[in-house]
Amino acid sequence: MFAFTGSGSITNIYFWRICFFRTLNRMTLPFRFILLWASLPICSFAQIVPDTLHVAVYDSPPFGMIKPDSNGFDGLMVQLWEDIAAELDVPFEYKLADMEGVISGLQEGKYDVGLGAISITPKREELIDFTHAVNPSGTGIAISNKSRTGSFLNKWRPIFVDLLELVVTLLLMLFVSALIVFFVERKYASEETTERSIMSIADGLWWSAVTMTTVGYGDKVPRSKMGKLLGIVWIFISIIFFSLFTANASAKLVSYEAASSINTLDDLRKTKVVAVARSSGEEYLAREGISYIQRENIEEAINAVKNGAATAVVSNIPVLKYQNKTNFGGSLVISDNYLLRNNMGIALREGSPLKETINVVLLQKISEPKWQQAVYKYIGD
Repeated sequence: MFAFTGSGSITNIYFWRICFFRTLNRMTLPFRFILLWASLPICSFAQIVPDTLHVAVYDSPPFGMIKPDSNGFDGLMVQLWEDIAAELDVPFEYKLADMEGVISGLQEGKYDVGLGAISITPKREELIDFTHAVNPSGTGIAISNKSRTGSFLNKWRPIFVDLLELVVTLLLMLFVSALIVFFVERKYASEETTERSIMSIADGLWWSAVTMTTVGYGDKVPRSKMGKLLGIVWIFISIIFFSLFTANASAKLVSYEAASSINTLDDLRKTKVVAVARSSGEEYLAREGISYIQRENIEEAINAVKNGAATAVVSNIPVLKYQNKTNFGGSLVISDNYLLRNNMGIALREGSPLKETINVVLLQKISEPKWQQAVYKYIGD
């Protein structure tokens, strides 16, 4: 818990209120009405602000995060709030909470303000209130850059791993066919040897391989009736199995290439997706009926993509950009297409009397160069 106050305090506000009413008693009636009308916003704000505001911070870099030395909080929304609080001269204290804790805490009156990567979504708007939008944002897709820039080996390794069983079966059948044709043809090879006779297991392997691949060089052929019958059977078996192998390999390759260019809702339906629990990304996937795996934070979700447990992560694009730049060394490819455009804001209690007063200062602060510089620092655009 971290407590912060401005240069004054709520006690000072009450002191000045006493002075205000003493001055008011000395004025004529018209001037009293004018002064009361002009001071209504100040008086009302002093009445609605508690002694100390309780501010929940959702640890979601770059919008809200614990400082490296664990001494307080930092981030875009934290810096913005501190500027607003300083302008309004109100004390507050921070409390760390997850997304669910922020929303439930605001509903129950435990917190007055919520900060972090809290997107304004229809579902959340039903539960709590928000200030004006702070930063244009949206939900998007990121994949590992290995999906696009991987080597030839990286591309084909997963295909052959998936098809290993079929490959082993083909090789086993090839060897068995070679053994059978050798033992069948061995008698004829010993009676009348020619260059085209199958005289060894190696010759049998060669014949089986060229027959399976439909090359048919004709340099090694069976001479017996049984050997020729075996050749006919092997031709049909090898065509079926080799075609099956080719079809499966092609399907795996197409699937792999599709995974390297996931940009739309339809693309997501065809691949493995991961999302952070209780995030706007999870809310979007659930609403669209897309199956996904769940992780507790964005770092775990991105690692799921990097280690192959998922192909794509769906999350807030500014958060993905920050993580890609700061913690993952540019190892992600983030789609330029937004699945859903939304905005971020400071979360408040439903019907909070603080809303209008905070909004006035907020609009002023986000129009200043300091805010734009902070956005560029953390996100890069």
